[in-house]
Amino acid sequence: MKLNNILITGVAGINNISINFNPQMNIICGPNGIGKTTILESIGHLFFRGPNRVLKRSANSSYGLINGEFSINNSREKIEIKFKDFKGIDSGYIENYSELAKFIISLKISRYFEYRELDSISKDYFKNPEQISEEASSGVKFFNVKNWIVRRFIFSAHENALTPSQAQNFEIVKKCFSIINNDFSFSRIDALTNDIMINTPNGEIYFEYLSAGYKSILSILFSVINEVEHRFDTSIVVEEFEGIILIDELELHLHPNWQEKIVKILIETFPKAQFFVTTHSPHIIQNALPNQIIALELRGKDVVQREIPNTEYGFQGWTIEEILTDIMGMKDTQTTLFNNKIKAFQNLIQKEDYQEALILYNELNILLHPHNELRELFKFQLISIKDKNND
Repeated sequence: MKLNNILITGVAGINNISINFNPQMNIICGPNGIGKTTILESIGHLFFRGPNRVLKRSANSSYGLINGEFSINNSREKIEIKFKDFKGIDSGYIENYSELAKFIISLKISRYFEYRELDSISKDYFKNPEQISEEASSGVKFFNVKNWIVRRFIFSAHENALTPSQAQNFEIVKKCFSIINNDFSFSRIDALTNDIMINTPNGEIYFEYLSAGYKSILSILFSVINEVEHRFDTSIVVEEFEGIILIDELELHLHPNWQEKIVKILIETFPKAQFFVTTHSPHIIQNALPNQIIALELRGKDVVQREIPNTEYGFQGWTIEEILTDIMGMKDTQTTLFNNKIKAFQNLIQKEDYQEALILYNELNILLHPHNELRELFKFQLISIKDKNND
C-alpha cells in the first residue's frame, strides 16, 4: 500500500495544503509549530477507528478535513475524515479504512529504553484489529521486543521451529546490530538471565547498555520488524513489507555522522515500504535524493510547501548553511553577537576609525574559526584605513 497524496484543510495550524508523496521516502522539514507532526498524525488517522483525541480543527475553521488517495492491489482508493472537534479529550469518533491499519506503523519520539529483566519467555501473539487501529494514532511500543528477540534466538537452534520468513527476519535482526558500526555485533543470549549480549570494541555488554543513539536506531528497526511479524497471520519477510512507516523526529539522539546514514539504512532494510519522517536535521536533508523533501514554510497565515530545486543529485553538493537557509528557512546561520560585531566593524571601516576598528578586529579574531577566510579580509580592510590615517 502507498499513499499518493493528501489534502489537509482546517486542521490544527494548517488552513489548506495539498501534498503529493514520493513512493518510498518523504522527509518533512520546517520550523517548530509549522505542522510537521500534524501531517504524520493526519496520515495515521486516515486508517484509524476510535475516539479522536489527537486531531483538532483549526481555531479559524468550522471543521477539519483530511482527504487522501492511496494505492493498494493495483487500484486507487480515496479516503476522507471530517470532524468539528476542538476539545482536548473525547472529541468525536473516527471510523475509516481501519482494516488497513496493519499496514501503518507509527513511531513516536519515545525511542529510549532501559535495562529490564526478562524472567520468562512468553509465546508469540498476533494483535487484534482494535489494537492495530489504536496504534495508528498512539504509536507502537517497544516493551515486548526483548522477549521477541530472545524467543527467536532460542527457536532458531531447532530445525523447522521457525517459519522460513521468521528465520530470515531473525538474521536481519542480528545484522542490525552492526548496521551503523561494524565493530559492534550480536554475540549471544545469556542462558541464565535471558539477556541479549553485544560484542563491542570495549568488550561484551548488555543490549540495553548501548548508547542512546544506537538504541534510537535499533528501536526503529526492531519495532518495525517486530510489528510486521505480529500483525500478519502468516509472517512475511520484512524486506517484502509494502506498508507505511511514520517516524517523528528521525534524528532523535543521533550524531550528525549517523544522521547522514539513517535514511539509507531505512531504505535498505525496508526497501518496499513508504516512509514519512519529520526532521530538523540539515544532515538528513543533505543526503536525501530528489523529490524526497517536503519543506514547509509560513506564508502570511498559511502553511505552504516551499518551492525547492529538483536536481539529479538532490542536495548532496549543498553546504549545511545553504540547506539551513534555502530549504529549512533559517534567516541567518550566524549568532546575533557575531553579526553585531561585523556590522560595527564595517561602520568603523567606513568612518576610517582605525583605533576602534583595531579593537573590534581583535575581538572578531577571537570569535572566528581558526581557518575562516574572513580574517584575512578584515585584516586587509584594517590595513587600508591605517595607511590612510598615516598619510
